Amino acid sequence: MKEVSFIIHKPIICLLIDSLMDAPLQEEIQAGRAPTLQFLRDNGTYYPRVVSPFPTMSVSIDSSMLTGKPPNQHGIYGLTYYHQKQKRVYNFGTGPKEIFLFGVKRVLRAGMLELNQKLLHKDVKTLHEETDEPTASINAMIYRGKNHTKLRAPWIAWLTGLLPRKIEASVPTYFSYGSMHTIDKRSHPKNMLTQFGVNDHFSSMEIISLIKQDKLPRLSLVYFPGNDIIVHKKGTSEGKGIKKTDDVLSPILDAFGSWEEAIQKCNFVVLGDSGQTNMVKTDTYIDLRKILHPYAIMPLSRDTPQPEDQLITCVNERMSYIYILDEQISYQDVVRLCKVEKKLDVIAWQEEDGWIHVVSGQTDGALSFRANGEYHDEFDQKWQLEGDISILDLTLDEQTIQYGMYPDALSRLSGALDPKSRSVIVTVSPGYELVGQGSPKHKGASHGSLHHLDSLVPMIVTGIQQPPENLRIIDLKKWFLGLLEE
Repeated sequence: MKEVSFIIHKPIICLLIDSLMDAPLQEEIQAGRAPTLQFLRDNGTYYPRVVSPFPTMSVSIDSSMLTGKPPNQHGIYGLTYYHQKQKRVYNFGTGPKEIFLFGVKRVLRAGMLELNQKLLHKDVKTLHEETDEPTASINAMIYRGKNHTKLRAPWIAWLTGLLPRKIEASVPTYFSYGSMHTIDKRSHPKNMLTQFGVNDHFSSMEIISLIKQDKLPRLSLVYFPGNDIIVHKKGTSEGKGIKKTDDVLSPILDAFGSWEEAIQKCNFVVLGDSGQTNMVKTDTYIDLRKILHPYAIMPLSRDTPQPEDQLITCVNERMSYIYILDEQISYQDVVRLCKVEKKLDVIAWQEEDGWIHVVSGQTDGALSFRANGEYHDEFDQKWQLEGDISILDLTLDEQTIQYGMYPDALSRLSGALDPKSRSVIVTVSPGYELVGQGSPKHKGASHGSLHHLDSLVPMIVTGIQQPPENLRIIDLKKWFLGLLEE
């Protein structure tokens, strides 16, 4: 009888740690407070500068990671944005006061009933949808897969009429989203005080249950949200979030029998999603309502504009979309007001001819660019450039574009703009945060912008020799699919 040979592929566990940054991670490792992450780093390859998608907000980052597309192709532009086709503002939970003013029911229903089911464009496939291999998603906001199931809304949400009791969803082979859908009923905590299971300890218990039951699929994406909360409150030098995350990672490796066995039996990818920027102590918050006075901005209490509304602002911490509703208002009218504020470092918009224009409140001059020109960048993207390239801190080495303080700026800006929406993007300098009606005011640190402090994250990879083609989160889908097809 002819012998049949086969290859047993190691499963991949991707540990997504919200707001994990290189310098704080290295500091915690050096101090001996992150032994699990140190073990994985020392037994793998460390990439300190992976570029996050823009806006640097978790829901749009995750959407780009899972689809390999920018916001104007997958449809999720940030934690809050205006949907041009539906003529409606969406908010997935920017902050307690803003959620209350906008409407708790609207926020919950957008996130639970529409985000994966309707708003993430159907003509793009997620990583879970594109592979024929089994995959797992644990506590990730973006999870769309090929298996139909029903989520159970938290008891308080359906008792108060905020959500239906059961929610239709398409999910991966193994799927966990807090108390709403669990892999192992014994996983905890999952009560109201612990975000109904959307917490680090619950994520750890769910992936451990797959390990111990010998049910690990080829790829598992496991999300750990805790570090982000601490950094927002205390700033980037506060390492408690990393230590706490490390504490729940060590049992995952223990579940294999030993840490050495863990990296022999499984390949690990540890990844941050965005960086954060420390806030200054005075004049921290830049109020767009004052900048855009006297135009009528749609109040936060409505999600659909009325005839008297001239502008809509959708603030995503250190960046914001400004949507122009009134046809009598030009891009230049809005840009002129924005340029007065010196803390606005990037002001960008796209005309119908495809050209993207960028100015700044910090300097004179303007840069215009669009795709498919004579210049190319490190990611093999080609661009036409006209005007002052220093606006985006670009330099040229003959025909090669080199990025400075705004990594992959041209692609990331163009991916967040849609000329049909008549929108202007503004971002604010390091140390400051944009606010509108009800916006959160973070005391420690914040993110959302194009700046490298918000945009560069570390990645640890064990057991995988082939690195991604480009060190960008948007390119990881292609990398993972290649690994799954080997």
